[in-house]
Amino acid sequence: MFNFKFEKRKLIILSLVFVLISISYLNYMLNNQSSLETSSKFKEYEENKMAEMNDEDSLKDSITHEGPSDGETATSSIITIEDGNNIVDSTNNDLEDIIAVSNSNIENSLVSNDMRDFNYFLQAKIDMEVEREKTIERFDEIIDNDKVSEELRKNAVNKKLKMIDIMNKEKIVESLIKSKGFEEAVVFITDENVYVTVQSQKLIQSDIAKILDIVTRETKYSLDNITIQNK
Repeated sequence: MFNFKFEKRKLIILSLVFVLISISYLNYMLNNQSSLETSSKFKEYEENKMAEMNDEDSLKDSITHEGPSDGETATSSIITIEDGNNIVDSTNNDLEDIIAVSNSNIENSLVSNDMRDFNYFLQAKIDMEVEREKTIERFDEIIDNDKVSEELRKNAVNKKLKMIDIMNKEKIVESLIKSKGFEEAVVFITDENVYVTVQSQKLIQSDIAKILDIVTRETKYSLDNITIQNK
């Protein structure tokens, strides 16, 4: 015999499941859209800042260097080249020094920038971006110099590609952390450590666990090499 009550109950359950799925999907889309809008605003802000800094660098170069005369090599605003010897005589240790100086500057920027609002994260990301771009330019100068050894050129290429990969990982980890409910996050990755700063009044144990799970999964770094702080 056909049981109307059973079928009706089954229909109601299926309807509720469909509604829950629809609500979850809608919530996901709204969060995703919000994330995209925030990223778009940051990108626009970042591009404006980068343009301002490039203008300042160009002005400084025009004041400091009147321009090369015939047969002379222009001095770079990033690497000082005297008759091309500095780049030609560069070694693999110099590549490590370039990265070390860049990382040190970023660390100092993250520590000295003591604002506790959204501007802290904007400025921190811009400072990191500018510093990384300078480092990549230094690698490019070595790569494009036809007087350096082939070994040094290959190592410079590898260092450049590794840095680009790190920059991409930082953005991925930041996005994943924000998807866990944090309004903002900045991630700084070096060869040995990962530093994470999130916008939060207080970090509880469950928050730390979420962040550690993301960082270890995406970077493969051990827990001992991960530092987390809140702003």
